[in-house]
Amino acid sequence: MRRSTLAVASLTAAMVIAACGGDAETTTTSAAASAAVETFTGADGVTSEIVDTSRIVTLSGDLTEAVFQLGLGESVVAVDVTTIYPPEAVGLPIVGVGRFLSAEGVLSQSPSLVLGDTQTSPPEAIEQIRSAGVPVVLFDVPSDFPGLYDKAAAIGEALGVPEEGRRLAGELETTVADAIDAAAPLDPVPGVAFVYSRGPDVMLLFGEGMTSKPVIEAAGGRDVGAESGIVGTVDVTPEALVAAAPDVIVITSEGLEALGGIDGLLRIPGFAETPAGQARRILDYSEGDFLTFGPRIGESLAAFIADLRIALGS
Repeated sequence: MRRSTLAVASLTAAMVIAACGGDAETTTTSAAASAAVETFTGADGVTSEIVDTSRIVTLSGDLTEAVFQLGLGESVVAVDVTTIYPPEAVGLPIVGVGRFLSAEGVLSQSPSLVLGDTQTSPPEAIEQIRSAGVPVVLFDVPSDFPGLYDKAAAIGEALGVPEEGRRLAGELETTVADAIDAAAPLDPVPGVAFVYSRGPDVMLLFGEGMTSKPVIEAAGGRDVGAESGIVGTVDVTPEALVAAAPDVIVITSEGLEALGGIDGLLRIPGFAETPAGQARRILDYSEGDFLTFGPRIGESLAAFIADLRIALGS
């Protein structure tokens, strides 16, 4: 099966959408201002005064890419482990995993601004950073394309470059539409399952509310996890997988490698009994690419569309 590198830019181990709630409040950094003061209310309801964007820490790969696309890449001083692009960001200090945040690791980089999302946790670490006088701005994790475009615009607004944010949102919408318009329709519509794996001990079937669903649907498929009633993720079981009957299985490259390739995957109960397993229609992509929306969504979706049709012989 052909392998390609999808760049649906950056969910890494983001498997359950968990918003970090909070009452509205204001946090301000004491660092010297490098930009006009921006007041921005994040997805958690916290309003931050952003007076310095000279030292930004990003806590997810898609946020890193967005900051670079908006022209503030030189201000990014550290990232979390999900950053895989652009090349200039890959060599930056890593503060850990945004989903399992260490306040000490972030603060050690002397940030003037921290960007995360509603999957950033734990809340105690976020509050510790804010208590140190550093604004932490959280954005929604979109589960559809309109949400992606809104997020791009919101990032630009928070960083004081609203026009650039709107430009990026418009470019994303155009590239997604172009990829979808160029794709030949699939008849019948294939069922596609997305399985998150890091090896045999972590096997999750994705469903409604996950970023895999709009990507599968935009490529012309049906998300069989969502159709099965899954919201978020569930552990893969042979019964659930056979009942879902996917025609194609998409899995993380990291997980497939840890399992010993396609042959190793098909030795796990349930996989070989699916139409996808019987035909060896397995597509794998880096978890840092397939699981999140980001600035490279158009090219990534186009790659997945092409791979899906090759797998199905269409």
